[in-house]
Amino acid sequence: MDINIDTKLNNTRNLLKELGNSVVILINSSPDVFEEPSIKSCLQDFLIVYEEAVERLENPNFRIATIGTTSSGKSTIVNALIGRKIAPIEAGEMSGGVLTLKHSLEQKLVIAQTKDAVWDTGEWTGLGDEDLYQRIRTVMHSYHDARKKREYVAPQVTAYIPLLPAYNTSLLGLPQGIGVELIDLPGLKSVQDRTNLATIQKQVNKAFSLVALDYMQVDDDHRKRLLEELKKVVEYLQGRTDSMIFILNRVDQRGADDLPLSVRIDKLREEIKEVLSLPQLPDVLPFNARLLYYAQCAWGPGAFNEPSQVTQDVRLKLLKAMFQDC
Repeated sequence: MDINIDTKLNNTRNLLKELGNSVVILINSSPDVFEEPSIKSCLQDFLIVYEEAVERLENPNFRIATIGTTSSGKSTIVNALIGRKIAPIEAGEMSGGVLTLKHSLEQKLVIAQTKDAVWDTGEWTGLGDEDLYQRIRTVMHSYHDARKKREYVAPQVTAYIPLLPAYNTSLLGLPQGIGVELIDLPGLKSVQDRTNLATIQKQVNKAFSLVALDYMQVDDDHRKRLLEELKKVVEYLQGRTDSMIFILNRVDQRGADDLPLSVRIDKLREEIKEVLSLPQLPDVLPFNARLLYYAQCAWGPGAFNEPSQVTQDVRLKLLKAMFQDC
């Protein structure tokens, strides 16, 4: 007999609570042992993970993370999925920090305090989409400019906004009570970029991942390095790729003299299989993120069975841009 999601969650919460109680009893029974530096350090690490697990079970979310090569359109894909322009999408690498998007009817922006941050941190409410966008954009620009001189902890930005998949739960087929959360991660740059890799690794094992590759990335050596970087992410997942979907973005840039799209995709599948040591060829979906972005933003983040809240002027502007850019 199937057990519903609420029962599974409650069972897991109870087991986690039992684990926490057992650890407390163990610590109280031998306090001197847990004062030993290495054991104390391990305990502190455990408590951080434990508290995070408790919070995640209290507020369960289906998390979707975007991973990809620099300027591969990750942020455009995010904006397309949520039906609004929130993640910065200007040309060039913008997603140097972690941008988390959580569903909320009341818009709020939280930029976490980080050591020596040269960008604004704090909490803002009542912001419109354009204000949210500009504040996030400014943070990313400030971070990129500052880290040319020294290393900084990457910005941790959380935007609470209405999300299309949360309005239309049938789009993802999620059980009642499961929220939706999107995470726009830094771009994979090169094997030397350890800061970005560490940021990605902390998030990717907690989420379903969309891996964006750029159709215009035809430099074999460069692409190979980027896939090697992705390999390190996969190794962190202990070889799991069943939570990844590979997307070949910007296929609209294909010229008439290019190889047939099916040939390009087959070659890429073989390359991904080889570099990541996969047991079988992965699926690679051809994609045009900008087309979907314009089309979805022309409708907005509201439910499909309700009237769109996007004004006719804004919709016309977006549709004109779609025909011009796509």
